[in-house]
Amino acid sequence: MATATVMQTEKVPWVEMIVISFVVVLLTLGTYWRNNVWNNPIEFQLDVVKKSPHKARPYTNLGSVYAGAGIYDKALEASRKAIQLDPKAAYAYYNMSISYQNLGDLDKAIAMAKKALDIDPDLYMARYTLGGIYFENRQYEEAAEEFRAFLKLFPYFPNAHHLLGVVYTGQRKFAQAAAEFENELKVDRYHTLAHLNLGQIYWYEFQNREKALYHLKAALMIDPFLPERNQIRALVRMLEGRS
Repeated sequence: MATATVMQTEKVPWVEMIVISFVVVLLTLGTYWRNNVWNNPIEFQLDVVKKSPHKARPYTNLGSVYAGAGIYDKALEASRKAIQLDPKAAYAYYNMSISYQNLGDLDKAIAMAKKALDIDPDLYMARYTLGGIYFENRQYEEAAEEFRAFLKLFPYFPNAHHLLGVVYTGQRKFAQAAAEFENELKVDRYHTLAHLNLGQIYWYEFQNREKALYHLKAALMIDPFLPERNQIRALVRMLEGRS
């Protein structure tokens, strides 16, 4: 209405000018606030929760962004609220699993991941996470079972074969570990740790100098900041017969 008046007359009443200016200021502030909210995932989700305080999903999403930001106490708080509103909020249990894992409470982390999968067996990332928690808790057989189940569905998921290889290494199943590290390199040929683990397995377990050298050199070439780089280079020199 105000814009039409401006177009039809050369003079605009001062009251109308104030109204137009006030609207412009509000729009500007609104744009700033929306931009600020969109650029900050936590602020955005807090805004969504404020607008929908009786829905579980906003609290679940808030728990996810808190967990992603490493604010695990807040992630647990938001996830509990989501479960209070919807006891079948599987992803909220998954967020709690991640939070408890990072807080060092592995038993609760396992329980929450299993609860998430009981509610939603198709929440496959919970299975991937559960495999890692089991491994951290030194439950190697359970960890291997979870990673194998995950890889049946997602055989090209980055790092999954590597993690299964690490589990097999913990079980001293070195042939199976080597096979999984090789599988990881089919997914990502620049996976430094897969090369490094293969290099060590091929030498220390199988005495295969050629393959060990290939993978150790690949690891050194891919990552110039590889931890314990000097020790790895010393092993390469020894395998090459140099002092």
